[in-house]
Amino acid sequence: MNKFKAVIFDMDGLMVDSMMHWLELDQHIFEECGVKLTEDMVKYMTGKSERENINWLKIEHGIDLSGQHLNKRRGAIEEIYNNKTQMMPGIFDLVERIYKSEYKQAIASGAPLHAVQKVVNRFGWQDHFTILVSAEDVDHVGKPDPRIFLHTAEKLGIDPKDCVVFEDAENGVVAAKRAGMMCVAVPDSRWSFGVFGEADLIVDSLEDKQIYKFLNI
Repeated sequence: MNKFKAVIFDMDGLMVDSMMHWLELDQHIFEECGVKLTEDMVKYMTGKSERENINWLKIEHGIDLSGQHLNKRRGAIEEIYNNKTQMMPGIFDLVERIYKSEYKQAIASGAPLHAVQKVVNRFGWQDHFTILVSAEDVDHVGKPDPRIFLHTAEKLGIDPKDCVVFEDAENGVVAAKRAGMMCVAVPDSRWSFGVFGEADLIVDSLEDKQIYKFLNI
């Protein structure tokens, strides 16, 4: 008997390796602004919405992304998600296994909805997810605020306590726990800067068989 009713995935850095491409682009943009991109900055911004990060960078670091830099970042979406980004190890098999189980699946991402749709379409996951949710659905409020996960559970028609979230960022883990959900953390040393002790299971990769035991699938 399955112990959950729904699995909710973060996208960037968890399902696909897009984070490495965004970090590379942001390093160039920040250098142009005379600011060094640090691990603490990456930790703070990961999981938040674009609007939140733009405001924070302007207030805290004097970086104005409202002009050409923002256009450069938005212009990179198609290239990054349509061409550069690849699936993270283990995600294909995991999504397929969950799809064949009794669980519902959803994606809840701080990325724009059209970016999420690009990933789903590119890898043939159109029928695998019940709903796709972005920060746009919750007034551009990203993680660690729990509302994106609570909204996802509401749209699925499932109690938050019956949901398990997969995350690669500390902000995402905190958001999941604040939403009253279980959480599997899959940190990646290239971009997952933070503490993951709140997670109910921590693994190095989605290929780890502990995940299947945890989900009972």
